[in-house]
Amino acid sequence: MTIHGRKISLTTQIFTAMVLGSLAGLVGGKTMVQLGFIGDIWLNCIKMIVIPMVVCTIVTGIISQDNLTSLKRVSRRIITYYVITTVLACVVGLVVASILQPGHYANFAGLAAKKVTGSIDITFAGFLKDLFSTNMIATFAKGNIVQTLVISILLGIAILKMKNEEHKKTIKQVFEATNSMIFSLINMIMQVSPIGIFFLMGSSFGKYGAGIFTSMAVLVGTYYAACLAHVLIVYGGFLLVFAHMNPLKFLKDSAELWIYTLSTCSSIASIPVNIKVAKEKFGIPEKISGFTIPLGSQMNTDGSVLLYACVILFICQMVGQHMSLPQLINVIFISTIMSMGGGGIPGSGIVKLMVVVQAVGLPIEVVGVIAAFYRLFDMGTTTNNCLGDLVGTVIVGKAEEKAEKAPDLPGKGICPYYIMGADFILEGESRCFAM
Repeated sequence: MTIHGRKISLTTQIFTAMVLGSLAGLVGGKTMVQLGFIGDIWLNCIKMIVIPMVVCTIVTGIISQDNLTSLKRVSRRIITYYVITTVLACVVGLVVASILQPGHYANFAGLAAKKVTGSIDITFAGFLKDLFSTNMIATFAKGNIVQTLVISILLGIAILKMKNEEHKKTIKQVFEATNSMIFSLINMIMQVSPIGIFFLMGSSFGKYGAGIFTSMAVLVGTYYAACLAHVLIVYGGFLLVFAHMNPLKFLKDSAELWIYTLSTCSSIASIPVNIKVAKEKFGIPEKISGFTIPLGSQMNTDGSVLLYACVILFICQMVGQHMSLPQLINVIFISTIMSMGGGGIPGSGIVKLMVVVQAVGLPIEVVGVIAAFYRLFDMGTTTNNCLGDLVGTVIVGKAEEKAEKAPDLPGKGICPYYIMGADFILEGESRCFAM
């Protein structure tokens, strides 16, 4: 789009569509709710391409690695990062909720609860078993992202291990060409994203009206304070230490991503935008981002864990129940495990919240009220999750740059103090670069 000869960036178009859509929803009410299907069509177009996109980005990300050693290094770094930040997210949520004490000011009188249906029964054995598909085609047809990730990783590794170089080269070209075609289609869909976002926001605000700002203000305010604290302290700390990057500049450069996630509330739909931002704003090659970001869309759920922690203390404060240190540690453990299970279940966010609340022995009635306004929380959840994916991708990408430029010194090897990319001079002349 251009005005007076000047091209308006897609980020500006999306932000403008968010604001105008919100105003249209408040003014248009039921009309905008009825027109919400236009936004749903746009979102469906993105979801349509998700499975082939995940397969191609993961496979091409793996086969573009120099060898299995570099793949293992990238995997260890990103998984370590995702686990650490997930645990820290729960801690941050508990601390912020303890300081702000939202449960002491809450008043849910007059708010309608929404019936929460469904259940998630996750055991360790069942979780591992469900990672592996019994039918590849059925997995793709059902849209099971977790199993698709596993299938894609296995396919990528299998291609790297192929003995016939001619066949390997051919299959690489097929995946790379298909990946280019998919991203061409995604670019087409993204060009009309302001239209889709306008109607999505209009439908949401038309449904809830001005009450969307006030009804859940106390809990929503606490949750977003926790999200902000996590972004600035945890993500900002990781960026400063491991990527030597200014967190505020990072937030400015990643604006296209978080404006998009605030409006769509979909981590999956945000994958292509996240990969685009990683490449264009931070110089991270797709061979890294094409692996870490789709993986993070399923494994990294810091935003959800922040919500679990805030809601648990919120309910405790409402009912006057004190939680001991062992109970708080149990909350951290349960929240971390639950955040990594139950992928692909429709509405699983609110269902998993109910399971976590019930697992720590608290009344779950308030979860029904939260469910009626879950869109308010989902905006923060998705944004925090996707920003976490991007931060991890930037850190791993910068660490890989160091590894590739590092001289092949005799003492080079695994450093017990090396976590995500920082290097240290040890005794003697050996330098420790890679984990």
